[in-house]
Amino acid sequence: MVFDKRIFIFLFTNGLLIQLMLLVNSGIPFVGLNLFLLGPVFILPPLYLRADHFFITSILCGLWIDAALPTPFGFFTFINLIIGTLILLTRLRFRAEKNYHPCLLAHIANAATFSLLTIAYSLGSNHLFDLILSSLIELSLSHLILMMIAPWFFNLQRVLFSIFDSKTEPESLPFV
Repeated sequence: MVFDKRIFIFLFTNGLLIQLMLLVNSGIPFVGLNLFLLGPVFILPPLYLRADHFFITSILCGLWIDAALPTPFGFFTFINLIIGTLILLTRLRFRAEKNYHPCLLAHIANAATFSLLTIAYSLGSNHLFDLILSSLIELSLSHLILMMIAPWFFNLQRVLFSIFDSKTEPESLPFV
């Protein structure tokens, strides 16, 4: 098969997580905080897919995030490719069948992406202290919520693998 079936599962579940994050953020505008839960989107495609299939999935998911969020266009596509490539190069060190390593990687990716996004928006800000303080509060709250969301999200993707009769184990070599 030219395309791995898991590409479509990753696209669907990543889109679901993005839309749920936007739905929750639009439901709590009175708080003044936004949840940032994009860390899990970057993790399982480089751990499970071959390099060419990973790049297809990464570009499509990055463009979807760029279209959904008010950021400079291409920001999340570039970040998705960078984080995914780093995971792809070192994926033999991580166990993708369990939730410990993907959850840890999701927290690292979420913090890195949020930090880069904060730096990108703080360059022209006059109220740098206020921006950093609110960013730290949002990042802390996002990581608390991510502790509950990430295992559910990764298990959902694995269940969909078994439902659609696709391979449930990752590719064995990084460059196949």
